[in-house]
Amino acid sequence: MFSSIKSLFNKAPEPQGDIQQEAEQLVMELQNLEEKLAADPRDGETQKTLMLRYNRALSVFAKSPQHRQQVDAVFVKIDELRNTIRRNI
Repeated sequence: MFSSIKSLFNKAPEPQGDIQQEAEQLVMELQNLEEKLAADPRDGETQKTLMLRYNRALSVFAKSPQHRQQVDAVFVKIDELRNTIRRNI
């Protein structure tokens, strides 16, 4: 009965190399999406994709010692994106 709960706490940690690689990939992807949004702030598809990537970046950056300091900046960017979306509605 408690085996599923135990498995949650006994998960093996993800290798740091995988986390670092994913974090670097997200940084590049976020830069590209931010540039695309700057060119066309009304592009709804870019807004959606960027919001999804920001949310993914939060969890990945929190696990990455090299990117952990960027978590606060991602929250600020999420707020800015929400404001942009509200203005466009």
